[in-house]
Amino acid sequence: KVDRSPVTRADREAELVIRQILHKAFPLHQLCGEEYGWDKSVKSDFKWWIDPVDGTRQFIRGIPFWGTLVALEYKGEVVAGVIHHPAFGLTLWAAKGQGCYANGKRVHVSKIPNLKGGTLTYGGFRLTDKSYRKSLTDLIALCYDDRGYGDCFGHALVAMGQGEAMLDPVDKPYDIAAVKICVEEAGGKFTDLKGKKTIYGGSALSSNGLTHGQVLKAIRLR
Repeated sequence: KVDRSPVTRADREAELVIRQILHKAFPLHQLCGEEYGWDKSVKSDFKWWIDPVDGTRQFIRGIPFWGTLVALEYKGEVVAGVIHHPAFGLTLWAAKGQGCYANGKRVHVSKIPNLKGGTLTYGGFRLTDKSYRKSLTDLIALCYDDRGYGDCFGHALVAMGQGEAMLDPVDKPYDIAAVKICVEEAGGKFTDLKGKKTIYGGSALSSNGLTHGQVLKAIRLR
């Protein structure tokens, strides 16, 4: 792409299939995907966010942590979302007030109160400035465990109670709309790295809620 990020035939064709299905079911809803942008012919309070392959670099190399994301936003609020990991046979979905489910079983975030006893996952350092990198490495040093899974898989771990926090310094709404509703409906918390509860902040932090402030304080962007 123009920004030097990779795109595959799978990204483009999968998004077209998803768009066709959604348009047939909801012809008056607006669609926005990573590969083809907004459907400007439709204006609606209902907006669908589509990321056909979240983690394209991993997908290209056969690393299984990529996923497909679809979410519905209504009047500025994400109200439903799906995170699908084909390589694992794992699907999370959530709807406002209905909870979060993984392969049909309701899931909840962990109750570990501090990262000294918990696991932090994170996205790449490559697109970040040196001050953020230093803050993140200092935070990692405090943790019981850390993993650089990145992308939607790290957020899914938080929703399923298998990680306490996942942060990513660079995100677009289609990367995190489904993540936000799944984490929140699992009892967790989602903000950008400045602490705002939005998918438009350009970054993402999901947590079990108990560790959220610790992460924001450590990276000093709050």
